[in-house]
Amino acid sequence: MKKMMRKTGFGGALLIILASALLAGCGKEADDRENYRKIVDDYAVFTLEQDGDSAAYDRALEAVGSYLENDSGDSLENARKVVSDTLEQMESDADKAVSYELSEELAAVLAEYGVDQEEYAINANMRAAYLSDYIEGLKTLRYYLEPESKAERDLLRDDLEFLYGFQRDSQTSEKGFYYYSINYWFAGWDGDQKAYVEEKVIKNLKSYEAENPVWEDSRDVVEQKMNLYLDQMEELQYRLEEHIGRSQEDLYQMELPSE
Repeated sequence: MKKMMRKTGFGGALLIILASALLAGCGKEADDRENYRKIVDDYAVFTLEQDGDSAAYDRALEAVGSYLENDSGDSLENARKVVSDTLEQMESDADKAVSYELSEELAAVLAEYGVDQEEYAINANMRAAYLSDYIEGLKTLRYYLEPESKAERDLLRDDLEFLYGFQRDSQTSEKGFYYYSINYWFAGWDGDQKAYVEEKVIKNLKSYEAENPVWEDSRDVVEQKMNLYLDQMEELQYRLEEHIGRSQEDLYQMELPSE
């Protein structure tokens, strides 16, 4: 009887040990399955920061557009203030920007999910380049808004209207491109993974958007959509170059001595 009790006791203890090991293994597997959260949490930080910069640029463009629609003293002063304040903030942010460094832990998770580490890090470090583009655009707008004389502003108005339209349309194309760049990283994710991207990134966007957006499961399809936006941006750049060429020719004709 004592031998039976000892065997039973040992067997019970063994079952407990085995059960504990199995539960521990399940926990590890669950942790591994949820590693995607580490990617999304990290991605959300720099992406929403970049989206916030884009939203600030949206507000500056909106102020300039309001001035062009209603050329009043108040709208002019508001446009000047919003453009100058946004420019000052972006220059400060650019000066304080810190280079992104990919941790070894996250690098391992990216590899686990088949995400190119170098490409991911480059994307995370793009804020400085985006800020530089916004800053140049804001400086141009400020230049055309600065003249105190209405006569001077009237002389520059056609150029301001063109450049405002160019920047507005470029911004629309870029926001669509950046929206689908988010889709690019997570194409093929579904279920809880996709829902987590929606919760942490998509729902918190303030600027990046596409007309009638459709979340694509194929990276090839996403790249096709991104390329359409790139084509739009190239066409806008071509229009800008044409405008600059015409402006330079007009200036040249004005400087020619009259006979």
